This record gives sequence, structure tokens and C-alpha cells, in this order.
Amino acid sequence: MKTKKLRFSRVILSLVLGLLIISSAILLIPVHRGAEQVLEHQVELAYQRDQHALDALMDAQFNNIKQISQGLTDSEQLQQGLTTENVKNINSLLGSLLASGSGKYIDALIVESKDGSSIISSNVSVLGVQLPLEQISKGYSPFGIWTSITWQEQEKLYSLLRLSLPLLAPQSGEVIGKLHTFVLLNNNFWIINQLHELFGSQAISLSSDNILLDALESQPGQLQTLHNAPFSTDKSPIMMEKSTLRTHYLQIGNSDQYKVHSLLSNDKQLLIKNAYFINIYFAAGLVVLLAIATIVLLHYLISNALQQITRYAEQVPQSGSPTTFNGGRFAEFIRVGNAVEKMLQRIRDRDKHLSCIVDNSTNLIFIKDLKNNFQLINQPLAEVIDANKERGLSEKIMPLMFAEDKQVQISHHPVQYEMKIENNNAHRSFLVNKFPIMDDHGELASIGAIATDITNIKEAEDQLRLAQQVFAETAESIIVLDDKLNVVSVNKAFSEMIGYGAGDASLAIYSFMVEQPEIMQKLQHAMRWQGEATLRGLDGRTLPVLVSATRLSSEDAQKRYVLLFNDITELKFAEQRLERLASYDSLTGLPNRSFFKQKLDEAMRSDSLLITALMSIDLDHFKNINDTYGHAVGDQMLQQVADRLRTCIQAKDTVARLGGDEFTVILREIRNLNQVRQIAERILSTLSKPYQLNTLQCFSTVSIGVSLIGKDGEDADTLTRHADQAMYQAKARGRDVIQFFDVAINSEQQRRHYLEEELHKTLDNNELFMQYQPRFDIEGKQMLSAEALLRWRHPEHGLISPGEFIPVAEGSSLIIEIGRFVLQQACSDAARWNAEGYPIPVSVNLSPRQLSSPSLIQDITTALENSALSPHLLELEITETHVMENINQILPVLQEIRAMGIKFAVDDFGTGYCSLMYLKKLPIDTLKIDRSFILDVPGDGDDENLVRAIISMSRNLNLRVVAEGVETKEQQQFLREQGCDELQGYLLGRPDSVEQLKKLAAAQASENSDADRAVG
Repeated sequence: MKTKKLRFSRVILSLVLGLLIISSAILLIPVHRGAEQVLEHQVELAYQRDQHALDALMDAQFNNIKQISQGLTDSEQLQQGLTTENVKNINSLLGSLLASGSGKYIDALIVESKDGSSIISSNVSVLGVQLPLEQISKGYSPFGIWTSITWQEQEKLYSLLRLSLPLLAPQSGEVIGKLHTFVLLNNNFWIINQLHELFGSQAISLSSDNILLDALESQPGQLQTLHNAPFSTDKSPIMMEKSTLRTHYLQIGNSDQYKVHSLLSNDKQLLIKNAYFINIYFAAGLVVLLAIATIVLLHYLISNALQQITRYAEQVPQSGSPTTFNGGRFAEFIRVGNAVEKMLQRIRDRDKHLSCIVDNSTNLIFIKDLKNNFQLINQPLAEVIDANKERGLSEKIMPLMFAEDKQVQISHHPVQYEMKIENNNAHRSFLVNKFPIMDDHGELASIGAIATDITNIKEAEDQLRLAQQVFAETAESIIVLDDKLNVVSVNKAFSEMIGYGAGDASLAIYSFMVEQPEIMQKLQHAMRWQGEATLRGLDGRTLPVLVSATRLSSEDAQKRYVLLFNDITELKFAEQRLERLASYDSLTGLPNRSFFKQKLDEAMRSDSLLITALMSIDLDHFKNINDTYGHAVGDQMLQQVADRLRTCIQAKDTVARLGGDEFTVILREIRNLNQVRQIAERILSTLSKPYQLNTLQCFSTVSIGVSLIGKDGEDADTLTRHADQAMYQAKARGRDVIQFFDVAINSEQQRRHYLEEELHKTLDNNELFMQYQPRFDIEGKQMLSAEALLRWRHPEHGLISPGEFIPVAEGSSLIIEIGRFVLQQACSDAARWNAEGYPIPVSVNLSPRQLSSPSLIQDITTALENSALSPHLLELEITETHVMENINQILPVLQEIRAMGIKFAVDDFGTGYCSLMYLKKLPIDTLKIDRSFILDVPGDGDDENLVRAIISMSRNLNLRVVAEGVETKEQQQFLREQGCDELQGYLLGRPDSVEQLKKLAAAQASENSDADRAVG
């Protein structure tokens, strides 16, 4: 019975795979399953522990804040300050608490008095938030319990925690106010930082209703991972590959429930993985041991079979056919023995063929007999025809196999030819060499062929032809030179650019290289050079060109140089245009600020002994033209101003536009100051003539400031600054004026700057105070009102005149804050003297900047509410000039204020240009005639007529008239005769304190009472 042969490979594979699967399952599955269960349990325990810790930490922190707030409500200083309405003491107490370590977790404190007014003190954490805390605190909140407040401000949602506590009177126990404590959750560093430290998280965030309030991360990118994480709706943590996501809930008292999302390092998961890999290493070691045992077993099983194959191979005869292979236990070794036997037989048959192929080795090789039976196809040929030896030949390669066969058979000589073959949708070119193979008797036995792939050579030839065509036809001029600068090659573009023919190019390029020797000098040390040069054409004109020169190296050690020329004429024109744009104003064509500085520096470097002057010219009221007719008309006017200025100066002078309506002129080589003044007066006269702007005719004047080089400054900045100062002085003198700089102007500017710096300190240092000047009826018997006048007592310089510091304040933004102080102080003083039985209204001056301020309405409302002054006891004084210049913008504001019950008076009437039409529109009650018209009456006919006209006009418009600056009985009598309503001046009352005002009112009331009794 024949024994069945086993497959050796199958036995070994089955054995190894079985052992590997069994050992891996035994080691890894229980360990991994148990570790996962332990990890899940630990994660759940950690979550519960951290939630308890979170609740305990936040309860402790907010209970501490509550205790601090309760301690504040028990403060005797707070209770006394609230009872006596001492706002300053309360602010000091609240500020001290917030600045201390106890208040660092509190963002804001609000003390709400019984009458509804509030005192707010906030920490640095809310300084940039600008929340309406007073309005927020008005909502109901139970005492002693933390509650949530959500507020949206400027499209951003803010979440706050509020604790409200009652403020009790120490004696009666009556509730005299409330204390509101606020903690802002948005960007609250101490809360998010404590949560971050508590959890030891990589990233953490605090949110309310899916709106992020605060977040913190240990490293960049971790918050992004946290925000993109898919949080579950329940409280269970989410395990990821490297991190754990958890959601905790934060609630303080009766507050909303806030979500705390945290991203924690998944260290325990990594431990599981490490344990998992340790088991893998152990299993791998076990598998290795099993593999070694298997190899030993393999060696034992196959040693006999290998020895049989080895002995068979060693016994192969030197010639003739090999013997038949017998023996072997496994089927694989039997096949190997049979394959060796067949291989030896084929080697004998192909020995001669292989020798011939080796002697003629090229790319593609095949051999076929005379019946076209192929005996050999080498691997490169099989790859080209995309077929191996078993599948035969592709039809596309057949012409390579059979072409020129007859010629070889007839001549018995090799044949060479080119052929193209398509393979894989690509054409390849071959050089085919066919040759005869003779047998031992000299007869033709076979035909051999060697085909060389010359596709790359053909492509190189095509590329060379293409390069020659590109060289000849490219628009860029190209020259190739030898080491003696003779032209080797030149393209058509070069000949067309310079006008030379190809034969004359050597002369042109030789001249160019002689004129530009630095090119060859650079190329001696470097492979390339690029720069700008000029190239002379046949007609003698020179072209600006960009030259790129390259030194070529060759195998024969001969040097070659390639020069590329680009005509950059248009580029040069563009550079000139850009340079002009950089130096000249695009609207007027005048030099701009940059070019002006160059010209001024040049003038200051001049050693001329003649005068060089600098004029600073600014149009008067140009803003009105822009605002009234639009910027297009304003631009036309600026262009005409530039044209007129050009006509006023000489060619050696410079006129420039620095920006807006600001111009400057540099006058050079002037013989004397009279000539400077004459030129300035010519400019004044020329620029004051009417401007025809489309269908409009406009008028304007200019203010001119003049400084002199050497006398008024040794550097450009000083000279320019002094000319500007002189120009501003000209404007202050009434405009349409020429002002030469002098030291007094500079001193005045320095004084203004000093006062402006000192004014910044006045409110904090309590240096400002109020005085009040009374207004009387025309008989002088009854005080009708009191005008609030601001005074400044400087700690070093004493009292500073209002005429000096008020213009400085109005020239800066300080007037808004100072005006707010005047409003609040005047309303408070008036409320107190009215409460004491002196029913006298107060009059407050409004600056032009206050009228344009968007906070004016709120400032007035706040002053009235804080002082509890009735609106009908407040009168606001405005100047006619500013109102008329901005009537359309200011009129709605005046009407809104008038609707509140507040009265208006026009101050300094007669000094501006108020028209009757606009005056009728204004919601005013009183006109105050400027003191300059009262000074010379009676006696001055013009002033008398003007005062009569103002009083008569006011009567017709139902307005009251107040005369300012009344100092004599004669003036009082004249005004009484003309029908004036009220008087104000040193005759009846000077500006003084509130106490003096009340004494004057009491004395006048007593005199009137005595007079009434005498009459009775």
C-alpha cells in the first residue's frame, strides 16, 4: 500500500499558528478585560470625589464672601455714612475693602440707600466691562442668598452672582438700605484657576446655557480640543485615546446651574496600555521560544531530505544528461529535486544561446528560429511589450520582431534600422540591430536582435531644436560671448532693440562691454551678475536696460558668457511717476509734507546771508464749507487756493500742502522783513477774493504765522512749530491776520501746556470750587437768580484767573469732565439753599464741547437726580456763536433738554452773528447782553442804539433781557428806561461763596420787608 505524502509547509504553519493563537488568548484577554473594568470604576469614583470637592470649595469661598459682606453691613462707618449721606466715606470704605486681601474675590459692591440712589465701587476685574451695575442691582433679590443675574451688553452675555443684604440702623433696627455684592463669572481668574488646580486638568471651561464664560489651558491647543469634544448629556465622563472629558455642575445658593467642562490626562488608560504591551512582550517571548523549538524540529525533519538533494547535485556529470532524481519524504523536497533535474537539462540546451546574449548585451534582446519560433526574450523586452514569456508577445511589438528578417536570411549580415513602438499610450523610439546566429555547420540557425531605446536621445534632439527656436524668437535680448568678448550667438530681439544687424552686433556689444567694465570684473569672481546699465542703439539713443550676465563652464575649459537685456524704459517712467506721487500732493499738485521737509532742510543748510522765512497758512472756517457743500466742493477750493499761492511766490520759493486746509511757504533770499510782510499781505489779499466753485461763490480768509530761520529756530522742527504757534496766535486775534513769531507766543504756549497738565489734577486734589454772582430785577431789589462761576485755587500759585484756565480747558477734552463737576456742584448747592428757604434758581454755563458731547443729557439728568433739584430751578447758558455754527446738530439736543423743564439763556449776546430766523427757532427764555456793550452807556451813541435794538427785539420775541457788567447807577438808570428786565454786575453783587449769597439774599429780603412795613 502506497504511503500518503504529507505537505511539510502545511504541518509547520498549522503548528506555529495554533501555538501563537492559544498563548496570546491565554495571556491578553483576561488581563485587558479586568484592567478596563478597574479603570471605569476608578474614573467614576474620581468624578464623584471631584464633584464633592468642587461643591465644598465653592461653598467655602462664597460663604467667606458672604461673611465679609455681612461684616460690612455691620460696619458703623457704613451705617453712619448712609445715615448722614456721606458718599465720600462710603466710597472710601468700599474701596478699602475691595483693595484689601478680603475683597479680592469681590468684583463690585453697591450700597443702595432707602431713597433708591446707589453708590458703586468696583474692582479692577470689571473696569473694562462697563456694566450698568446700578440698573442691574434694582432687580429683586432675596436677602442672604446667592442668586444669578444674566445681562447682555453690546452683544455679549455676562453672568453674575449677587448677594443682597439689608443695612439696618444701629439704634432702631430700621432698614436704611441694601448692600449688593457682585461676583462676575466672565473671565473670573480666581474661580477658573481654583477649578483648574482642583481637578489638575489640562484645560477647563465654565459655561452657562452653552455660552462660554471663562476658560483656562495648560498648553496651547488644549482648549481647542476641549471645545471640539462631544460631551454627553448625562454626568458620565467620556474616555478618549489620550484624555478624559468630564462635566461637573456648579451651583451657589439659589443660582443657576453652571457647567464645568474639564479635559484630564488619561494616565490610567496609558497604564492599561503599558500593561497590555507587557503581556504582548511576554507572549512574544513565548512565541519566540516556540519558534526556536519548531526550527529544531524542522532541522531534524528535513536534514535527511536535504542530504539526498545535496548528494544528487554533487553527482551531476560534466557532460550528457543528468540522472533521474529519486527519494524524499515530503512533497516539497521531491518537487525541488525534480526542478533541479529539469533545470540542468535546460542549461545544456541554452548554453550557446546565453553565451551569444552575454557577448552582445543591450537593452532589448530576443532570438527566434527560422520558423519564427521565439527561443529567447529577455526581461527588458518583456517589460516593453507588457507581457511575460508565458503570455507571448503583444501585437504592437510584432513589427520589431519580423521586420528585416528576410534581409538577414539572404545576406547573413546584421541589419540596423530605427522603429517607433506604441506602448502604454506612449511612443518609444528604438534603434534595432538584427544579426544571424549560425550553427556548428555554418548554416543559419536563428536570428537574434538587439533593440536600443533611443527615445531620450530623440527627445534631447527635439529639446535642442526647441531651445534654438526659443533663443531665436524670444522677446528678451540674448547675447552669447566667448572669452575674448566675440559674439558667438545673438538672437533677433537684440538686433531689433538696438537697430544693428546680426553681423554688426559684435561692434555694439564690444562698445557696451568697454563702457561697462564692472560686468566682467564681477564675473571673474562670481558665476552671475545682475544690474542696470545703458545700451547705445544704432541711432545714438541710449536705452535703460536690466542686464543679467552669467559665466558658463564647459568641458573644454573655454569660457562662455551669456548676457540678457531687458528694456526697462517703461519701468523708469513708472519709477518717476511713483517718485512724484511720493513727493507731491495728489489733489493740488503741490509738494507734500515729506518733500516740504526736504526743502526746509535744504534751506536751513544754505549759507546765504539773506533772510529765509517759513509761513504757516491755514484757511479760516474751512470746515463750514466742507460741512455745508460737501468735500467735493471743498477739494475744488483747495485746488484754487494752491493755484493762487503759486502766483504769490517766486520760482526759488516753495509752497506745499501739509494736509487738510494747512499750507506752508518757504521764502528764500529775502532782503528784509518788509518784503516778507508784503508777500504775506499779497497772500492774504489773493486768498480772500471770492472762489467760484461750480455754481457756488464762496468766501474765505486765512491766518498766517511766520518764523525766521536763525532767529526763531535752528532746526526744522523748531522752526515749523514756531510758525504754527504764530498761526494759532493769528487765529486767536480774530483770523485774517499775519502774526510773526516772538518769545511771548512761545511762553504763552508753554503756560497753556503747564495749565493743561495741572488741570488734570484739580478734581482729584479738590482744587476747583464754585462762586455765585447774583442777578437782580431792574430795580435791584429782588435777587432773581445766581450764576455759577468756576474758580481754581492752585496749591502753589493760589487763585488762577478763569479767563486763563477756562480757554485751556475748552481747548482739550478736560472741559467735559470739569463741566460735569460744575453741573453737579451747582445743582447740589442750589438744592441746599432752596431747602434752607432761599428760592433762588441757579444758572450754569455750557461749553461748546459739552453741547457736542453725547453724554450731556445723561450728565444733566444725573446732576438733577443726585441733588434732587427741580428742573425749573436750573438755567443753562449757551454762547450764540457756537450754536449758530452748529445749529442743525445742536437744536435737537436743546429741544430735548428744554422738554425736561430746564430753561436756556444766550450768553454774550451781540458778539456773534446770530440771525433772527435762527434765534426764533431756539428754545431759549433769556438774552444776556454782553458787558462790552454796557461799558460805555450812557454816552456812546452806537452802543446805546445797539442795546435799545437788542431789548426791543427781545420784547418782540417774548424773551427776558439781562444786562451783564452793570457797575454804575447811570447804567442802571439807562437800562431801566429802555425796559431791560434784569441786571448783573459789581454794582449789586460780586461773585462770592454760597454763604455770602445767602447773607445777601437774607439782607435784601429784610430790607424789602422793612420797606413794605413803612409803606403800610
